[in-house]
Amino acid sequence: MNFKEVLDTVIQYCRPSRVILYGEKMAGHDMRSANLCIIVDVKCDKKRLLHQLYLEVNAPFPVQFLLYNTDEWASMRRDAGSYASAIEKKGTILYGETTQGEH
Repeated sequence: MNFKEVLDTVIQYCRPSRVILYGEKMAGHDMRSANLCIIVDVKCDKKRLLHQLYLEVNAPFPVQFLLYNTDEWASMRRDAGSYASAIEKKGTILYGETTQGEH
């Protein structure tokens, strides 16, 4: 499973509004590890969804998932001291819309 397949699996199982890559480690052009922040539109059983993702994703490198629903994300990203705010500023949006213009 390559990185595109990891992202496709996340999109298939979560139907996210946004996926953000943060804290990735590379060796040349090869991914060594990845952290993905996943924002889903609805409240869900996050523990169950995360468990399913870890079962489905069989990447040749470690992948860590962080899951927020849209309400949590909107609230947390506005707090300059939050992890979500740091992800918003430094991460790379792989899927979904940017947050520019949102209030």
